[in-house]
Amino acid sequence: MYMKFQHKVSKGSRFNQIYIPGSMQQYFQAGDLVEVRLIEKSGSLFYSKTLKGLNEFRGKLIKEIFSSLGEFDIKQAFVVGSFLTKRVDYNDIDLLIISDSANEGKIFGFLTEKFNLKFQILVIRAENFSRLLEICPLTRSMLYYFISNKEFTGLPKRTVDKDHINFLLMMPQDLLEIVVGSRVFYDNIRRLFAIIYFLNGVAEDPSQIDHEIKGLIGEKLFDVIRKNDPIRGKDVLLIRKIIRERVRSIKDKIK
Repeated sequence: MYMKFQHKVSKGSRFNQIYIPGSMQQYFQAGDLVEVRLIEKSGSLFYSKTLKGLNEFRGKLIKEIFSSLGEFDIKQAFVVGSFLTKRVDYNDIDLLIISDSANEGKIFGFLTEKFNLKFQILVIRAENFSRLLEICPLTRSMLYYFISNKEFTGLPKRTVDKDHINFLLMMPQDLLEIVVGSRVFYDNIRRLFAIIYFLNGVAEDPSQIDHEIKGLIGEKLFDVIRKNDPIRGKDVLLIRKIIRERVRSIKDKIK
């Protein structure tokens, strides 16, 4: 049973003051008796079933991040990416924010200043998020490992949207012609494998995708492109060959 209490609305800086949102001030005045009911306990972390655990430091940090996001109008927040799965070899903290009004730049600036850490922020509208969970291999792969501030019911059944798949193929196809940093090659090979897993009805596990890519190009080259180190001409040719073959395979599957 959720706890609740009654309290009078007050003005000023009293410790137990009840805060009324600006948009609701026309309905409440100082002295009004209101009821406060606990809906969800603050500070709870909700783990994906695939995530085995997290050390105390990271768990505490994530709780502080989620608590800080209370400054913004968000529906749900997820920590995803290598911060959860790598012991030390991660570059930043990836945050997926579900909100119809929050601004990525404002959240980034706020968190960076507060924690003095590097963040990658992606904000998705709630309606779009529901659809992406069905049709987007990248969104599904992103959420294979996560920690959230609220419960997440899990991934829905896959729906193949040819237009969306073709949209996701645009960048990998561009890499067959343009010169980019090696990390861009890495990200887009992973993208192609996520699409293939999705079309084959296989869980879009980013760790398994990395394992398969490493088997294709070798551990040395894999580490080079993941770290965005320079690569030689023959390595570019190998990577472009892999991209070309996977793009062709995906296009054949969605004909």
